[in-house]
Amino acid sequence: MLKPALIGLAAIGIIAGAASAQGKMDCAGMYKNAMDKFQPKAAGLPGDKLAETHRLALRAYDACSAGDEFNATKFFQQLDESAR
Repeated sequence: MLKPALIGLAAIGIIAGAASAQGKMDCAGMYKNAMDKFQPKAAGLPGDKLAETHRLALRAYDACSAGDEFNATKFFQQLDESAR
C-alpha cells in the first residue's frame, strides 16, 4: 500500500520539476544581449554612468539567477531603455 503512494509522489515530483524547469529564464543570454545592445553607446559615457549600467546589468543577472523573474525582467527592461 505504501509503495504505490511513494511511486505516485515521486511521479508528481518529477512532473513538477520538469514544469518549473521549462519556465526558467535564460539569464546568461539575456545579460549578453543587454550588454551587446549597450556596447555602442558605452564609449561616449562617463565612467560613473558606465559603472552604474554594469551594476544594473549584474543586478538583473543576479535576480534572474535567483529565480526572481519579476525584478530580473524589470532590470533588463531598464537596461534596454538605457541602450536606446
